[in-house]
Amino acid sequence: MAIMMPGSIGHYFKDDLADMPATEPRGPGLFARLGAGLAFIASLPRRRAVLNELYSLSEHELADIGLTRAELPLVFDADFAAKRREARPANQNARQPNGRPLAA
Repeated sequence: MAIMMPGSIGHYFKDDLADMPATEPRGPGLFARLGAGLAFIASLPRRRAVLNELYSLSEHELADIGLTRAELPLVFDADFAAKRREARPANQNARQPNGRPLAA
């Protein structure tokens, strides 16, 4: 390790961490984005099959699972699922395997 003498050119170019700007946080890299894109493309046939199955259900069957025909295109939307989970009240009739009601 060389000793930096005041007045030498090396003294002026010393890297001090306090003087260096912080690095900006980076998003996912190229390969992560490519992998996510390929995973999405690979999931399309499964999604299409699920939607076809849901579209084949009657209005009554859709109501039994808590959906309407207008909501079917949204079933894979994460925001839609989160809002449904928040809006849906807990099952007040749920019971333990021994028959007792669940504690609130």
